[in-house]
Amino acid sequence: MTEQQANRARIVREAIASAMEKLEASHMKPTLADLVRLLQIEKELDADEPREIVVRWVETATVNALKER
Repeated sequence: MTEQQANRARIVREAIASAMEKLEASHMKPTLADLVRLLQIEKELDADEPREIVVRWVETATVNALKER
């Protein structure tokens, strides 16, 4: 994780903590959608693992046959 990614992750975690505190204190109520979006962003920032990519080879003859249909 780069320094910039770490900073973003920290900011998101702080925003989540703040939103949770405000929900509990009832001073200012962030919407549930706000909290869910922050949680999604946190998950995306923490997902530094490589993802599986599926590649499929298509023969040129097959592609040409499909175009002729």
